[in-house]
Amino acid sequence: MGKLGKKARKFAKKNLQSVEKRNRKLKPFFKKKFAKKNGRREAGDKEEVKKVEKQPKKICPVEDFQDIPIDAVFGKDDDEVLHDGDSDSDGYLDEDSAAVEGAEGDEMSVQSKESMSELKKQRRKLAKLNEKLVDEAGSDIMKRRVLSGSVLSTCCDLVDEKQSVQALIRLLNWYRAACYYGHEPSGTAKPDIVYDIEDGETFAKVLIFVLQKADHTFRSILGLSDSNIKEKILKLKNNPKWDSLKPLVKSFLRSTLHLVKHAADSEIIVFAVTQLRVSIVLFAAFPDLLKKLIKISIHLWVTGEHTLSKQAFLILKDISMVFNSECFDTCLVNMYKAYLHECDFPTANSERLLFLRDFLVELCSQDVQKSYTKASVSITQLAKLLKMALITKNKEAVEKIHSGQYTNCVDLWVNFIAANVQDCDLKTLLYTIVQVINGVAQLIIGPRYLLLRVKCIQWLNHLSRTSGIFIPIASLVWDMLEYKTTNDGEKQEQKKHDAVSTVKLPKNWLKSQNFQEQCIFSVIEVLAAHFAQWSFHISFPELATIPIMRLKYFYEKSNMEGLKRVVKRFIEQVESNIEFVQRKRDDATFSPNDQKSADLFMQHEKQNTNASYTQYYQSIINKAPGTKKKKK
Repeated sequence: MGKLGKKARKFAKKNLQSVEKRNRKLKPFFKKKFAKKNGRREAGDKEEVKKVEKQPKKICPVEDFQDIPIDAVFGKDDDEVLHDGDSDSDGYLDEDSAAVEGAEGDEMSVQSKESMSELKKQRRKLAKLNEKLVDEAGSDIMKRRVLSGSVLSTCCDLVDEKQSVQALIRLLNWYRAACYYGHEPSGTAKPDIVYDIEDGETFAKVLIFVLQKADHTFRSILGLSDSNIKEKILKLKNNPKWDSLKPLVKSFLRSTLHLVKHAADSEIIVFAVTQLRVSIVLFAAFPDLLKKLIKISIHLWVTGEHTLSKQAFLILKDISMVFNSECFDTCLVNMYKAYLHECDFPTANSERLLFLRDFLVELCSQDVQKSYTKASVSITQLAKLLKMALITKNKEAVEKIHSGQYTNCVDLWVNFIAANVQDCDLKTLLYTIVQVINGVAQLIIGPRYLLLRVKCIQWLNHLSRTSGIFIPIASLVWDMLEYKTTNDGEKQEQKKHDAVSTVKLPKNWLKSQNFQEQCIFSVIEVLAAHFAQWSFHISFPELATIPIMRLKYFYEKSNMEGLKRVVKRFIEQVESNIEFVQRKRDDATFSPNDQKSADLFMQHEKQNTNASYTQYYQSIINKAPGTKKKKK
């Protein structure tokens, strides 16, 4: 910029200040003027941020996987009901009570003179028995009564032939002494009379006689039939005979429950449980004893041997039938809880778990509507746990999915749905459980989870076969063919691995030849089962084309001759069936849109067991490890 003239410089000096000089003057002014405003703005911004932070977020809270129990079908009332009971013993029956005289008086008022004379004869026999007991026990008769063989035979004759109430009371007292032998409850008052048994033979005879004859004697005196109708028992409350006989029935049931609970010999327990099953209807008058029976039966069902477990289950099944609405939920909930508790043990026997599972499915099938509610809640809990594991990939959540409790719970409801899907509308449960199974199979993909993957595919095949609904499995099978294994592994000793009990294979087993063989055999087995269901369907050629292409690729890539022969034979059988269905389809005259005709396609051939692919599939089933175990 050139120099200004004299006048211009003077004008600028007075009126036009330089930019720098103006900035120097105005800078402090702006700082002082806008400092408070800026501070207010910053404080306001902070308050707004705090308000935003205080506002509740609309995002759904994430539930902890530990707060999602698998046993969510349990209600507090159903679980606690078995812990409520009365005292363990009411003591011995009074032989000289007015109740006995009243019972015999009621009988005499109805009976004829001949029956009255017979009753007098019974009393004379009982008087002679008292004299005999005096001679055997000596001066200590007021404190101790010993049951000998002759006394037992006389009392048994009176009960068996005359239905003598007084003789029955004596037998029940000795029966109680036998059941409580060595387990007399503490805290009860000592009786005036101590009932003792002479020897082991008499001990066994009194147990057997009372167990076999007590129920029939009670029914004969009360005039009841052998049917298990609880309403008849409840109507007896206004009957004077029942008032006098009720303590006897209660003493018999209570003593038998104590024997079943504390006996050490399994044969005695089985015999007592079998005989007690006949008297199920009598428990209608004693709700506390009925709860105790359910609790003991569930314990025996879970822990007992095969025969004892079966008899205990039959008692639970009869209870749920006789006391339908009252006790079905209690039996189902507590049996389910005991089953899951048994599955939680790492050393649980897989055959034992399958045994218990089948019984539980049978009980659930007894009332499908009530079981549907329990199954829906349980499957929903399984789905929640799976969703948490898929989202978070938490190690503990994944381990819970792969636990024996989770897999056996899925196995239980799969079999329940498969057993009732044809007769009841269970499509909602079917859809949910299929989604759960697919999620479990895809949670962790790796060779160590081969058995769990195979079990998931078997579940899907089972549901598809029983429901008649197509459920694809091919995507789950191909991962098993792509497991990276080495051919250098030595063939180890064959070990028993079950998909329910052993979820995760050991690492050293992955390098063995056994693992490679089991991968291919498992693929062939599950695909053969899948194709067997749809082998005569009109769309079988399209269903089997891609799987055969993948197997051919594996066949060309593999260098294990033994496995290649198995794969080649399977490919040949499937291709042969594809050609067979294709020829039949070419001869069909109906349109592809005709669904009814398509469903009836090759119905006659389905009944033919001599078809080539059917025989091939049967040979695979016969060679399967599970089939061999069943035959043994």
